[in-house]
Amino acid sequence: RISTISNFASPNAGGIISGQFYDNAFQGTASSVLAGGANRIDLAPFYTSQTLAIDQIGVSVSTAVASALGKIVIYGSDDSGWPSNLLYEGNTNLDFSTVGFKFHTLTFTFDSGRQYWLGIRSSSTASLRTINTSSAVNLGIAGSAGTSYYTVLRRTLTYATPAPANWNFVNADRVANITPPSIRMRAV
Repeated sequence: RISTISNFASPNAGGIISGQFYDNAFQGTASSVLAGGANRIDLAPFYTSQTLAIDQIGVSVSTAVASALGKIVIYGSDDSGWPSNLLYEGNTNLDFSTVGFKFHTLTFTFDSGRQYWLGIRSSSTASLRTINTSSAVNLGIAGSAGTSYYTVLRRTLTYATPAPANWNFVNADRVANITPPSIRMRAV
């Protein structure tokens, strides 16, 4: 399942180019924008069929807010495909009080054929570039007659509190028709 899906997900349409940026969009369409939320964490899945080593991971701030902060998180997946163990949380705050690309420097490698969950923790309402809902992964539909697709997992978490070491998915985590955060990564 994952290998088939990941053959079409970023960065798999061509080879990986050192210095090139990739994100967790399933396909390429114009990006969107979404205001952050105080003490919020949003996650979206990421697949790759190629091993992807990165040295930067971050988000693009489109509307700054004074004193706004953020951190990137990476979770692994359990056997059911939901987030499991925390693999990475930025150890410094990203400054969302100015526009532009805000990133953590790291050494991390995404294994080929493995599902990950990428996310952003926000302290405030700065607006970030997001993946258009048409490029989001389908996390289910809201009922048999539903017209809304679940696109992110979301929780409230006091910003000063570290991200959970284990996500422990519950159905209430799913949120519909939200543009997932565009988590941008630089390949090495």
